[in-house]
Amino acid sequence: MTKLIFLEGVSGVGKSTMAKKLFEDLRSAGKTAKTYVEFDYTNPIDFYCVAYYNAEEYETLCAEYPQYEKTIRTNTVDAGDARLIHYFDEDTPLFEESLLSEFMEREFCYNPRNSISFEDYSEAYVAVWKNFVASLSDDVDFIIFDGSLLHHPINDMIRNYSATKEQVLTHIQKLLDSLGKTEYKIYYLQTADIAAQLQIAYHNRGQNQPDDSAIAFWEKRYDYDCFTLNSISVKYQVFDIQYKWNNVEKEILKELL
Repeated sequence: MTKLIFLEGVSGVGKSTMAKKLFEDLRSAGKTAKTYVEFDYTNPIDFYCVAYYNAEEYETLCAEYPQYEKTIRTNTVDAGDARLIHYFDEDTPLFEESLLSEFMEREFCYNPRNSISFEDYSEAYVAVWKNFVASLSDDVDFIIFDGSLLHHPINDMIRNYSATKEQVLTHIQKLLDSLGKTEYKIYYLQTADIAAQLQIAYHNRGQNQPDDSAIAFWEKRYDYDCFTLNSISVKYQVFDIQYKWNNVEKEILKELL
């Protein structure tokens, strides 16, 4: 049976690096595995650059753009009463103008210009997770997700909806409930000094150093993460990345094997 691995933590703690390293080591140990890191548009439960349409609007769109219908449907995720259309692969657009601009106006979660209601957002997200679980087979031992449970959804909820901790908790619990009997592990990578870790991460990425507002946001995010983790009805594990990062990876790998 496939086991899901959720790697979580604030920005800069090494979630993507950990996901890639675990993937490599699991494969070396003879296990089959998949990993989805940030901006991977093939991620089946997380979203970057997707447009939101209800079912009726979606069929109208396909009728209006018959030359793109096949490509539209190929890049569509069913989400209950909604349809989510991927329109970028990292920095590469999947459609030409003016269709691309229309999709950008209907962005689902990544800095949307016209946000849908919080209820519609949560309903669509949960529907996608349920569909994913229904599609799971036993041909992969592990699927590793980088920030797909807490990191990206909570960012969306705070930035787009000014969500309360209680709203965030309700949404995350719905996602976990949608997994049913699917096995999963939640590993939270923690740092004692968020500001210092952000400065290191921004430097390594070639970005300008984080300002006070960025640091304040991630400190708030950490507070939301702690509240959510301490309130959900499942177990999770916290690893301090200051404790020799490679040792953390080895501990997680040992538990998985």
